[in-house]
Amino acid sequence: MTKLAIVGIDGATYEIIRPMIEAGELPHIARILEEGVSGDLESEKPPMTPPAWTSMFTGINPGKHGVFHFIRRNLGTYGMLLNDSRNYLGKDVMSVLSGRGWSVGSLSVPMTYPPFPMKDGYMVSGIPMPLSGDTIAWPPGTVAEMEEILGYPYEPDVDYAPYDGDTETATDDLSRYAILRDHLFKIERDRLKLQVHYLKNKPTDFYFTVVSVTDRCQHYFWKFQDRSHAGWTQEGEDLYGEVIKDSYRLADDFVGEARSILGDDTPIALVSDHGFGSHNIDFHVNKWLEDEGFQVRRQTPYWTMAKMPLKSVLGKVGLGGVGKVLGPLGNIPLFKPKKCTVPSQRDIVWSKTRAFAAMHGICVNRVGREPEGCVEGEAAFQQTMTEVREALAKVIGPDGKPATDFSLDKEEIYSGARTAEAPDIQFQMMGLRCITKEAWDDSETFGERKNAMISGQHRFNGIFAAQAPGLDVGKVLEGMHIQDTTPTLLYMVGEAVPTWMDGKIRGDLYANPEQPKWDDSPEPDAGSGGAPGNSSLDDEQNKAIEESLRGLGYLQ
Repeated sequence: MTKLAIVGIDGATYEIIRPMIEAGELPHIARILEEGVSGDLESEKPPMTPPAWTSMFTGINPGKHGVFHFIRRNLGTYGMLLNDSRNYLGKDVMSVLSGRGWSVGSLSVPMTYPPFPMKDGYMVSGIPMPLSGDTIAWPPGTVAEMEEILGYPYEPDVDYAPYDGDTETATDDLSRYAILRDHLFKIERDRLKLQVHYLKNKPTDFYFTVVSVTDRCQHYFWKFQDRSHAGWTQEGEDLYGEVIKDSYRLADDFVGEARSILGDDTPIALVSDHGFGSHNIDFHVNKWLEDEGFQVRRQTPYWTMAKMPLKSVLGKVGLGGVGKVLGPLGNIPLFKPKKCTVPSQRDIVWSKTRAFAAMHGICVNRVGREPEGCVEGEAAFQQTMTEVREALAKVIGPDGKPATDFSLDKEEIYSGARTAEAPDIQFQMMGLRCITKEAWDDSETFGERKNAMISGQHRFNGIFAAQAPGLDVGKVLEGMHIQDTTPTLLYMVGEAVPTWMDGKIRGDLYANPEQPKWDDSPEPDAGSGGAPGNSSLDDEQNKAIEESLRGLGYLQ
């Protein structure tokens, strides 16, 4: 018998769920709210999928698990690396319960690539991961098994690269949304079919899945049900005004099927990593940094010297065969003039740049940390931090009001050895209706969102709900943080809670809470090493994942 089930609903918000329930919809979610406990779930800062889900299933803050974004800073360089499960391996609830002898089934949970072996069970990775191949699931043979169940190859996600989410176009081509909608729902319905099969035929002690269609639909279809958005049109609403609600209806099917198969006595929880709302304005952070004098950049076009291997040069002039014959000599570098016309980070003059944008935050260009740092010493660092934060506080938005809600030093948000990898400053603007955009060719500080495909963005208020025997039925939990989720659920099913977890146990989900059990074993050691039995992504896979995330608006 399954001891605990979690159905994650990515990006779910009560602001959509409750009106739908009041209208007589979402019966399975409604039943859990009625028979269990529920409340808003505060997300991480910033409220992004990778840090939020990782905090949820580890019970620790990003300063310890090391996931602040889909990418992470490659300290000692200005480059970025993709994040994956190797950052936190062993600290997650799947590993904790497996270590206690539980069998574990994990289906499409974000940040679980590469999948990692359990003592018993299966793991099908969630984003980010390759969109094909045998490495996306464990144990070996699982990908072939899923193809047999479905009758065709399993697709883990849409390739979002063609659906450029950030480019503001002159008109909105409404036909492109239909293809995306149909693809999203097809993939999620396939996963529902897999869930039914695995719950019936491979039951595990712990089952954890995340429904992603809600998040994707709210990103791409928000403006079609929000008449206050600049991109709303009656034609768009007529075509796509129900898409977001349809995604919640499909999420409700996941909940219903799980309850039907597992039975009413199985403890079940609903969790989202963040909420959702409109995305109306872009803050062109690189333009702002340059205007304020924090960042200096060479203006395009300009000429530079480009380095190319000899074999590549020979290939361009039709002598590729000669390059092959040369062997290692073909790697001899040659230099040739190159005209740079497209602005990018490579244009930054680092010796004159005190601060730069990274991962939706701002970093100081420090001597000894960055390869071409120019801010030397602690006093100069603190002075630069103060100047950046004071300048952010003075930013006036398009509505004539102060745009910045807050700016915080990373130590005010995170704690732990991995805090060093976070941006030095995190900030928020206009209640998250305004999001930073790290483009390089914007002439204005702010830009209005109208015809760009992405029209919805994350909010802090996610959801939590749980139903299990003995809970204080109907209780509304106040002030719950996403880091509290795993400690609370372990407590709910009578399992000892590791003392190294940052999250709090919400014993108030019971009318008369009992004392928790504690596990004082050492915190598992996890860093940027490799997950057992899994190879890292190759360059081609990295590029494909980055392009897909760029289309979804997460990378720029």
